[in-house]
Amino acid sequence: MLKLMIVDDEPIILEGIRDMIEEENTPFGKIILANDGIDALEKIDYFQPDLIITDIHMPGIDGLEFIKHAQQKKVKRFIILTGHDVFEYARKAVQLQVVDYMLKPVNQQELAELLKRIALVLLEEKQHLPDPLSLNDLTASPKNENISLMKAFIEKNYMKDISLPDVAATLNLHPSYVGQIFKRETGDTFVKYMNQVRIEKAKQLLVGTKDIPLDKIAKCVGYDNSRTFYKVFRKTVGVTPGEYRKSGCH
Repeated sequence: MLKLMIVDDEPIILEGIRDMIEEENTPFGKIILANDGIDALEKIDYFQPDLIITDIHMPGIDGLEFIKHAQQKKVKRFIILTGHDVFEYARKAVQLQVVDYMLKPVNQQELAELLKRIALVLLEEKQHLPDPLSLNDLTASPKNENISLMKAFIEKNYMKDISLPDVAATLNLHPSYVGQIFKRETGDTFVKYMNQVRIEKAKQLLVGTKDIPLDKIAKCVGYDNSRTFYKVFRKTVGVTPGEYRKSGCH
């Protein structure tokens, strides 16, 4: 699980950015807030963030100065947020090897896409894989963490009407490319894996909740059409959902 720190002296912006990120279900599962650079430097020691999003104009020390201190504490990746589109800020940010520079108000979709791209790089590094992907070449070669993120997305959203393009969008990759690497790395197509996840969830519901009608279980696991659910279930398990429930299989 990746850790993210958000630093801003305006509480509304600070909490708003956190809420945006939590809505997007990015791989950054732990988020901590800091009210300014000084507060953030104190929290870095025990939180040890993988990525920091920081404002530039803050009391005490500004965002650029804060980044210099944070780098000394072994933090490597930063995103700068500011309401000022000033070239000098961008130039200094590049000198500090900042990942990106975003203007307020923040576009939620752009931020989410950026975080997911950065997450891929960070996860590659944590796995100690050779030649980790750069931010400018994230589609160079399929790695196991790409597959892990795809599976994680499916397992979090299997109850929704999601498609291969939806999965690809979370990784900022082309759908056909995602389909190819998923098949090559797992041996399954996207549709087959999706059905496997849904049927496993359905099996748990069938055995654990005897009073829920089969059509409602179908909808709970992502099948709006009950007939499709019955067909896929029987093909996968070998018996109908009703027969499975009666047998009390585990």
